Amino acid sequence: MGRTRNMEQFDSVSGTQRMTLRIPNSITNILKKEADKRDLPLNALITKILFKNVSYDMQVNTLPAVTVSDVLFSRIIDKLDADDLEEIAKEGPDIIKKIFAIQGIEYTLKEVMDKHFIIMGKYCGWYSFNNTGNDENHRLVFETQLGAKWIDFLMAYVTNILESLKIKINSKLVHENVVIFKFTT
Repeated sequence: MGRTRNMEQFDSVSGTQRMTLRIPNSITNILKKEADKRDLPLNALITKILFKNVSYDMQVNTLPAVTVSDVLFSRIIDKLDADDLEEIAKEGPDIIKKIFAIQGIEYTLKEVMDKHFIIMGKYCGWYSFNNTGNDENHRLVFETQLGAKWIDFLMAYVTNILESLKIKINSKLVHENVVIFKFTT
């Protein structure tokens, strides 16, 4: 009994909670195989899956969304001309503002980075995202494998978002499949 109480105290201090769940054996077997494949403890894999689903549902699926393979997505993007890409990219800030308003999130740079750029990169596969700057000097790095037209769209999309936040971009750099934005706040 004392050991359980100590563990509960530790868990509540560390921000976790012990739960008992009933999961069908078929799912448990799949989870165990996947955890072994990824060299992760089973608990870590389950936590990662739950976090991904909750984040996706709360951040991405707030408004109706379509999931499509990156091959089809790239083919669709490749059929659009530069003007079409630019026009679509201009809608980015309004969509994010709407999602944030529904969720009660303030439309700020920090929230856009945390609740949009990171989520879209991690769970939608648009890019990998990294902010290598500090509180004042920002360096946003987007890396993608979705093709040259997608790079053009991504450049316009992020530019429109940053400008909607009243941010003056100091430099934009594209190198192969990497887009880098530098600015000071």
